[in-house]
Amino acid sequence: MIRVHKDLDDVPQSLNVEYTIQKRDESISNKKYSKSNRYKQNDVKKKLQEIYNGKCVFCEQFIEKCIDGKMQECSSTVEHYRPKSTYYWLAYSWDNLLWCCHRCNQEKDNKFKTLNEPIIYNDNFKENIHSHTQQYNEIEKPFMINPELESILNKLTFCKGKIDSTDERVKYTIETCKLDRKELNEKRKKVIDEVIKKVNSKKLINEDYSDIFKNLFTDIKNEETEFIALRIWILQNRANILELN
Repeated sequence: MIRVHKDLDDVPQSLNVEYTIQKRDESISNKKYSKSNRYKQNDVKKKLQEIYNGKCVFCEQFIEKCIDGKMQECSSTVEHYRPKSTYYWLAYSWDNLLWCCHRCNQEKDNKFKTLNEPIIYNDNFKENIHSHTQQYNEIEKPFMINPELESILNKLTFCKGKIDSTDERVKYTIETCKLDRKELNEKRKKVIDEVIKKVNSKKLINEDYSDIFKNLFTDIKNEETEFIALRIWILQNRANILELN
């Protein structure tokens, strides 16, 4: 999970059209989410894909491509940070929508643990409906990390590819979205092993291996690279990694 920046003033048009407003009002009137695909219209999906560079907000894997303006059928979905089943008035709110793979979405489901009592709707919420997340977070103190609002790079560890943390909120997010699932651990371990292999091959013939870490830094600057959080961790911990291997 890396910090992602979203412009809350650049709201996709479909989230502000009259029909979407009607569906929101219907949900508010019924005090429950009125099923509608308004939050996953093409302009919403395309903009989220661009913001997240085609990667899942949680596991950082590539999940979908947009070709010639058309979204390919793939394992992606628009995820609600705060579950629409509970926070029904936020189902079409721009700051509540994340780009996510189906697996992380399914694991997260409607789980949203908070330190304080969940917010209850009041009519004032209709104002600035696309930018309430920060305000709500200050009140509720949620355990689920929102990468659009905070960086957690210094709270992550990777042991043989397995992601972990001593931070309670980060650990909750990892466990809730199953970010330590086997296939992810194996892919991350492969990245670590590849770096170690390249370094060892250079050391074997007494060659300078600093260029390997320079290339890793280049990968990190390329936002279209998978597992950037892991690559940053490798750079920050390269001395320990090399000593242990």
